[in-house]
Amino acid sequence: MHSSARRTDSLFPLTRVATATLLSLAYCNLAHAGGTAFDATSISAMGNASAGQAAEAGDASVLFANPAALTRFKRAELTQGAAVIAIGTDYTSTQNNDGADSGAPQGQNGQVFSRKDGYDAAALAPNLFIAIPINEKLVMGFGASASHGLVIHYDENFPGRNQGRDIDFKVTRLNLGFGYKLSPTLSWGLNGSYERYFQSIKLKLNYREAVEALGGPAAVALLESPVGALAGAPPIPGESNAGLRMFGWAFNAQLGGLWEPTENTRVGISYRPKTEFTGNRGKFKLDDSPEQAAFRAFLNSDSFINNLAFSALGVNGPEAAGDLAPEQIIKQEISLPDELRLSVFHHATPKLDLMATYTRQDFSVTTLNFVRESNGRTLENIPQNFVAAESYRVGLNYKLYKRLTLRAGYAIENSVIDDATRITILPDSDRQYFAFGGQFDLSRDTSIHFAYQKLDTDPAPVGNNTGITPAEVRGGDFQGNVQLDTHFFGIGFTERF
Repeated sequence: MHSSARRTDSLFPLTRVATATLLSLAYCNLAHAGGTAFDATSISAMGNASAGQAAEAGDASVLFANPAALTRFKRAELTQGAAVIAIGTDYTSTQNNDGADSGAPQGQNGQVFSRKDGYDAAALAPNLFIAIPINEKLVMGFGASASHGLVIHYDENFPGRNQGRDIDFKVTRLNLGFGYKLSPTLSWGLNGSYERYFQSIKLKLNYREAVEALGGPAAVALLESPVGALAGAPPIPGESNAGLRMFGWAFNAQLGGLWEPTENTRVGISYRPKTEFTGNRGKFKLDDSPEQAAFRAFLNSDSFINNLAFSALGVNGPEAAGDLAPEQIIKQEISLPDELRLSVFHHATPKLDLMATYTRQDFSVTTLNFVRESNGRTLENIPQNFVAAESYRVGLNYKLYKRLTLRAGYAIENSVIDDATRITILPDSDRQYFAFGGQFDLSRDTSIHFAYQKLDTDPAPVGNNTGITPAEVRGGDFQGNVQLDTHFFGIGFTERF
């Protein structure tokens, strides 16, 4: 709880705030999560599985969930924290001869491809929030944190590597908002945000699989036959590392309300419309080699025999050669979902607080389509039957003794993707959150927060999406289940002035 006495004997230490802000921004681009909706924007809320986040106002991080709840603060305060997320990824083959028959050994039914270590098997997610009362009714807030994140790293030889081997996706959000007290029991708030988009995808491009998808098995047979040799066809290259990096930005806003029907009960609600990133640009790169250069030159050749062969296979050779250029500029337009958040907080006894939250994010507005800037041709279009994600969260605080408060929480959330369209780099599935944390008050002005959260996901079938276009980037024939093992460890502090 915050003291109701307002301090007027010292100025808010702007130097400390500026330093914390710069540190937070410097590391915010490392924010990750095991799912697209990020769950470590607040260390204190993480200890409750984000239950009650739009109503509790336990520290300045409430700005992210509901700007109206800023009116709970009578003193300026700074909250800064960081979460370390440990991520393990298991892929289990559900068929024999799983994956491409070249480039790496195929998987067999029941074989597990596991990735639980390495420098990129853990990630750092910092956050910073500041609340500054202006007068008895108006409180301003600033925040820097991740809002969405996804990091997946597979074993480099797992059977689905040709569809996607790694993804590092994050949206960093800078918030500037306020809460205004309309009456003793009712407040409203507005929160504007600048949002920075980053996405990095890595995969293995299997040339043999791509040629077969483009022209059918006959294309491979023709290129490797005496006729192909007569036409000057070089050997079909093996697998090549490929990567896509995209950047973008957008603005958005959030509206919130807080109702306090009694001294011990609060109800908070907030809504943020969908975020539209309309100008994302980036680069697609292939690790080039002399074999790939020779293959592109063959596709680009204009000989009579080649033209006859390509026409018979329904392949535009020069166009295909251009699609395999080692570096290409890519465009993307993507919308991330709106968010509705409803929270209830109740101070049940001098020692016990109870809280709950419902959230809804409508991912049906999200499409995954990447287009070449030079000619408008599709690099990859991934159909997804996205639906709304709904989560239900409950939590409690228990004051064990004067300086120590313990937190716990539990949440469930549905998958936004079905089994028919799920892909390796977005293996979303139904999930549960188990959380534990606490707050230790070092003094009246300083508190330490700590939290642990376990994300428990259901096995997610992949390999069924046959609608990806063009066919040569579909990823080949593989069938398996993805299981994520994600743990959040967080620590933070709050300083009041």
